[in-house]
Amino acid sequence: MPLRHPEPVSSVIIAGAGGFALEIFDYLYEESLAGGPAVAGFIDDTPGKVPESVSLPHLATVADFRAAPGQAVVVAIGMVRARRAVMARLAASGAALPAYVHGAAIVSRQARLGSGVLVCPFAIINRNAVMEDGALAGVHCSVGHGARVGAYSVLSPFAAINGDASVGEGCFLGTRATIYPRIHIGRDCVVDSHCGVRANAPDRQMISSRGTYQVNPLRLPA
Repeated sequence: MPLRHPEPVSSVIIAGAGGFALEIFDYLYEESLAGGPAVAGFIDDTPGKVPESVSLPHLATVADFRAAPGQAVVVAIGMVRARRAVMARLAASGAALPAYVHGAAIVSRQARLGSGVLVCPFAIINRNAVMEDGALAGVHCSVGHGARVGAYSVLSPFAAINGDASVGEGCFLGTRATIYPRIHIGRDCVVDSHCGVRANAPDRQMISSRGTYQVNPLRLPA
């Protein structure tokens, strides 16, 4: 079941209206043709905004949206801070935020997915892995056995978190970023594309590779 929710879902709302929302719409629309819940429209803080070429309505801003009975929301936002803020507002309004797993992904029965987790096609979430609330695994990502992905963290396509490794809350991993086995990085970190992380890192770091592994402070507001 792509939407992991204990109650029946009659329709899905997509939060966001950019390029990533268009990808999520395609997944959900194809599933609706196979008997899944219909996509009812989009919510976004830009009035009237929906993804280009999609003929579905803009329903409300995030702050004004109130879900109808049987509706669930999938948050199609790939920026960590915006994802966290939108999910907080929706949760406060009582909206259902089930985990979504694309049918082409592989998720172990012993993995644990929090509320609002999004697992894209061909991602693999292995045994005893944990994806905390709002975490996102892009296409072809891998989360190894016993690994943990912090809340609202975003894994770009082909990112890999190896066995028993972890990333904290609010991290962003670029395309093909790799966390080596049993390595742990703190919250609010950015790992550059194609970077392999071999050593633990504290909170609020930007980790990149320039021939040697460099860890530089990432100046972000608290």
